[in-house]
Amino acid sequence: MSSDNISAVPTREQLMQSVILDYAPFYTVFQGELNAAKIENVKFTTIRGDDEIVAKAMNAQDTERAHVKSGAYSKYYAKFFKGVQYAENIRQANSALPTINNKIIKAFHKQLDLEIWNGVDNNGVLISNDPNHILNTAASLPATINGNNGVDALVSLVSDLKTQVENTSSSSKFNLAFYGKDLKKYLLKTLSNGTTYGKILRDSLSSGIGFLDVPSNLAANSNGIVVICPDIVKLQYTLLPQVEASGEDQRNNEVWVNYIYGTAMVDVKEKGGIIAQPVNIA
Repeated sequence: MSSDNISAVPTREQLMQSVILDYAPFYTVFQGELNAAKIENVKFTTIRGDDEIVAKAMNAQDTERAHVKSGAYSKYYAKFFKGVQYAENIRQANSALPTINNKIIKAFHKQLDLEIWNGVDNNGVLISNDPNHILNTAASLPATINGNNGVDALVSLVSDLKTQVENTSSSSKFNLAFYGKDLKKYLLKTLSNGTTYGKILRDSLSSGIGFLDVPSNLAANSNGIVVICPDIVKLQYTLLPQVEASGEDQRNNEVWVNYIYGTAMVDVKEKGGIIAQPVNIA
């Protein structure tokens, strides 16, 4: 291929426009608050296959710890970037890039989603040091069903969470995010008339209370409910997964694409804006 033939090098815009994301990140349930991002002193790790798609910190030595004001509290938000560079022989790039481009963007969304859920780099959904975030002790639901004991325990648990919201943030609108395969199956249990526990639970609640389904990849080994009051929770973020740049390295006869995203923080503005309730089924 001649040096002036760059048809194999899609632009950043072309690569982003070609993405078809078949993963719905849980973090999109939050209102986002964009923070300034300064991409400097970053070093991309290069991969050449689709079995290494893990975003890696690129400028941890230059981490910016920003202050986020939230009422009387000042919270730290560690802002830095993660990503990889994908390189492909220029003769193969036309056929390989569309597929790998989609895989990397999807993998990055899943990785960022998991980091936000678990509070890996900053305060998250389930794990957080935010003073307004509440983590309850684990509650129990009966694994052995005798009459209505299972659905009664479920309704009682959620009723207690509703009371907790009233006593903390007093939010009239909130969502219940159910996580874990065992708890999700619990919602599908039925009474003798065929009515599911989930429907009975919904019918027992007032309007303004929504149900959210947490992707199974976020909670593989635990079960519980996260109460989210959307009006008083913000997602502080810099860059969502994206293509940073693309180009051609003629010395190595390669096309390269830089993929990047920035760390994020779940910012709970008022006490009880998020209430995490672990659940044991035993």
